[in-house]
Amino acid sequence: MVEFEYKAYRRTFAKKYQTASDSFEKRLGVLIRLRDADGRVGFGEAAPIESFGSETIVSALAACLELRGKFEYETVRESLSAYPCLRFGIEFALEMMGDDSFPKSVSEPWPVCGLIPELEDLERVERLLEEGYRCLKFKIGKDALLKERQALDRIVGLTSGEIPIRLDANGGLDLNAAREWLEFLADLPVEFLEQPMGKGSEDTMIRLSHDYPTALALDESVCSVDDLKRWRDQHWPGVFVIKPSLSGGYRELIDELKEGDASRLVFSSALETMVGATAAISVGLEVAEGSRSLGFGVESLFSDRNAGLFLGPFLQRSGLPDRNDFEALWNRI
Repeated sequence: MVEFEYKAYRRTFAKKYQTASDSFEKRLGVLIRLRDADGRVGFGEAAPIESFGSETIVSALAACLELRGKFEYETVRESLSAYPCLRFGIEFALEMMGDDSFPKSVSEPWPVCGLIPELEDLERVERLLEEGYRCLKFKIGKDALLKERQALDRIVGLTSGEIPIRLDANGGLDLNAAREWLEFLADLPVEFLEQPMGKGSEDTMIRLSHDYPTALALDESVCSVDDLKRWRDQHWPGVFVIKPSLSGGYRELIDELKEGDASRLVFSSALETMVGATAAISVGLEVAEGSRSLGFGVESLFSDRNAGLFLGPFLQRSGLPDRNDFEALWNRI
């Protein structure tokens, strides 16, 4: 039996955050705090992104209202299947309560990929390179193809072709545009093109992956553990971008990820606070520490910098927040 408390939060973006398929002015979520009879405390977070197929923030809050007070997790676990973000947050909080070694630490610095939403933002590219980032990610599919390709050429020139680049279309390309991009990228230092086409077009993307040298990655297509199992069974040949905070079961996700090739996994932010980001990175630490650069270089998107997890160009040893940091955030909200 544990006592369940929750607090809704709202974070403000420094400027409107736009992708090819979505737009955010505020980031809404829920912090979770559990306490057992022995006084042990665990924190979690529900950070839904409805366009990825999660529950809505309204439904997550309604479920939290039902859970408020004391409950036995096994009695509510089945009902939480409709609330994957809430389930992930609660299960991480329970894991944290029973883990005296929390937080986990990397054995050596783990590179972080810096996110630059606008391809034309060369000033930010220069700044991140000066800060030591050695992997950069850009959003595409928001402007004319020719304009974005010209901007990417400038970025490759600025980095001398020595920095791996990730491109994320957020499912915003049609088949012709995807082919044009892949033809253009064939000789460029692009690590992968992420989710070029929307959810439901995976078979087409599999065929594209065999026609061009640039690797493709699934993101929106692998939000849940069941999604991941499905596309592994279908022999997806590329990368899996995993947003643990959207996936549902914390331990179920870890067990499934351990069954595959860790070198094909990228762990990515769902724009959470430090609580959810730590939970998501904890999954990576159990499954694929030090493989591909972490997709958690997102804190510059927000105008408030005291709620999120700022890692810099590397996740350092002892670089994750501890219980006291979570308690302080809980008290600030």
